[in-house]
Amino acid sequence: MTRSAHRAHNPFALSLRDWKHVAIHTVKTMSEKDMSLRCAGVAFFGFLSIFPAIGILVSLVGILGDYEALRAEIDRFSDIMPTIAYSLVANQLDSFMNQDQAGFGVGLAISIVVILWSSSRGVDALLHATSVAYGETSDRGFLISVLVSFATTVLGAVFLVVALTLIAAIPIFTRFSPIPGTGEQLALLLRWPALLALAVVAFALIYRYALNRRGAKLRWIWPGATLAALVWIAACLLFSLYVEYFGEFEATFGSLAAAVVMLFWMFISAQIFVFGAALNAGLELRTAVDSTIGPDRPMGKRGAYVADNVET
Repeated sequence: MTRSAHRAHNPFALSLRDWKHVAIHTVKTMSEKDMSLRCAGVAFFGFLSIFPAIGILVSLVGILGDYEALRAEIDRFSDIMPTIAYSLVANQLDSFMNQDQAGFGVGLAISIVVILWSSSRGVDALLHATSVAYGETSDRGFLISVLVSFATTVLGAVFLVVALTLIAAIPIFTRFSPIPGTGEQLALLLRWPALLALAVVAFALIYRYALNRRGAKLRWIWPGATLAALVWIAACLLFSLYVEYFGEFEATFGSLAAAVVMLFWMFISAQIFVFGAALNAGLELRTAVDSTIGPDRPMGKRGAYVADNVET
């Protein structure tokens, strides 16, 4: 159903009334009972992939690099993960490094198979939940779904490596600060804007290219990607503080506390990612203008539910 009043060509041309409807739509989408289950599935498969991923890293380091460099990179996650969850990862990393190096060849092959399966299942669950937030109900075929989730998993891993490398390179540039003695403080300050920018880009790329719909124009993607990235970083910091100073996870769950915190952190991250997609979907539903890439198409021919419909 179309209305001539809905002619906004970008989100910032929407009225305050439209933004109110967007907020209501986002809350309704995130309140659906199946949404939490989908995000829980993402957390479960993501958790399964963590330790095989560590096995791969250790195996590759045993062949190509050194342990100290790997540990320095892993330490960068300590800022956005609860301490107890980070300790679980770091301790497992130390355990892998103390194993016999002779078995790393077979271990690498096994770990690659396990991590690709578990990670791709987690990514597939995330893409499905995000597509549902965009109003898409039809699934891709099994083969296409597997290929897309595998490709997204591999490209996501490459992006993560590049992102960590860029963040690690910040001190190299800040040491040239004209104010003596400020290089280290400046590097610590800049890593948060850098992490935010990289998170926005990562979210936007998935919203644009990996979902089961015709891609949206970037102007209809950046609002959700930016807000989701901001909320994710804030939530990571707040959750870490809660676990550190107020949570009673160890008293409640005992030796399982670290695993529970890790799962909960992944669950929160998945929900925030889907939240960004729900916001973008609400924005697209407020305009009759074609919000998809390519030449303008009439409604019903755009290949995306939120672009083919207008909320009243």
